[in-house]
Amino acid sequence: MEITNIISEIKEKIDRRGGLKAVYFVGLGGSLAAIYPGKYLLTDEAKNFGVFSYTSNEFIYSNPKSLDERCICILCSLKGTEETVEAVKHANKSGAITISMTGSDDTEMAKLGQYQVIYSNGDNQIYSKSNQSNSLRLAFEILKQFENYKYYNEAMDAFTKLDDIFVDAKKKFTEKAIKFALDYKDEDMFYIMASGPCWGTGYSMAYCHLMEMQWKNASVIHSGEFFQGPFEITDEKPVMILIKSIGKTRYLDERVERFLNKFANKVFILDAKDTKLDLIDKNVSEYFTSVIMLPIERYTISKMANMRNHSMNKRRYMWQLDY
Repeated sequence: MEITNIISEIKEKIDRRGGLKAVYFVGLGGSLAAIYPGKYLLTDEAKNFGVFSYTSNEFIYSNPKSLDERCICILCSLKGTEETVEAVKHANKSGAITISMTGSDDTEMAKLGQYQVIYSNGDNQIYSKSNQSNSLRLAFEILKQFENYKYYNEAMDAFTKLDDIFVDAKKKFTEKAIKFALDYKDEDMFYIMASGPCWGTGYSMAYCHLMEMQWKNASVIHSGEFFQGPFEITDEKPVMILIKSIGKTRYLDERVERFLNKFANKVFILDAKDTKLDLIDKNVSEYFTSVIMLPIERYTISKMANMRNHSMNKRRYMWQLDY
């Protein structure tokens, strides 16, 4: 079922129940980072309904009382992580309308969700059809159908350009990624700063790609919070990574950059302005930033993985034991 039709059918149900009250985004780890673009868009643009984001287990155990039949719950997991499967069950029980974003139609997520969005994944992933892209498609469709969002056509046009933009960005960042790997493959501590549309990108870089896949100590710090204490750790020792977004929060990143250039010794910057995101209409381009920058940061870490001979698929706890 196409996303446009999914939201159209949901709107008919929600309208009969008194109108849309809130949209919830639920996931864990990389999946939580992947649905962040949709959450960011709705938080930024929605005028008449609330927007919330939960990790799957917190959603279950903290169970928000506002979740009911006037809510849409978008839940994401590639293969159907147990906690997120339980979150789908919880959302269904609450009366909310559930949309399961998942990697194939035979996962428990797909079976339990009232609606299913299957996204492209794996080595030959199509980024315009990725989990991030589909999170955005759902969010833009909700904005259009519930609030007549005026830049909807510009957003739909952007999806037709994403794959070419990514291919170009990957070529452009290859030399930089190799230099990052050469310079920092033996480092032990990484701090990642990001804000706005790139917050999910920074989260994924720290939690998934450095800590999980490379067993490196890492922490993600919001660029707007950097000067509220974390900047005191700045010195010559840690690697300071800044992911610069485009759009409204770029100033936050630029402020961090100025400080790092003065006081840090090991600074690595990934700037969304170095991509061809300017081919997308300026009214919606910032919302597509993470769709490009998240795979670029992963590509960067993969270069380091190759040089360290430490596969991105290597684990010592995950999938190895019960926990």
